[in-house]
Amino acid sequence: MKDIFVGLVIIFVGFLIIDFIYTETNTCAVATCQNCTSEEVKCGIIKKQFDINIDLFGRYW
Repeated sequence: MKDIFVGLVIIFVGFLIIDFIYTETNTCAVATCQNCTSEEVKCGIIKKQFDINIDLFGRYW
């Protein structure tokens, strides 16, 4: 059971590293309703494919 948990943690960390590198080249428009404008921000796989807004480290994952 411990080996399965370690494997899942390694997969999760690997995904975050790959997605962080992926966000360097991809941008998407995100609307902010504070002044109702859209801005281009770096976005990763989760934002592009599933449209889930996870704003972390100045990027949308």
